[in-house]
Amino acid sequence: MSDAVFKEALLLRAIFNDVNINGADFTDAILDRAQIKELCTKASGVNSKTGVQTRDSLGCQ
Repeated sequence: MSDAVFKEALLLRAIFNDVNINGADFTDAILDRAQIKELCTKASGVNSKTGVQTRDSLGCQ
């Protein structure tokens, strides 16, 4: 899932265990709050297509 674009995707109840999300763009995607928290622990990189940082697209602190 590295460098994937999930812009405006509906990802409720999605499970992202043991995946590489380096460079993925989750801008305006709808995810469960617990899943966002988990993804933020491993989020890094910049999407090559959109130029958006993964952490920023998830709203990580």
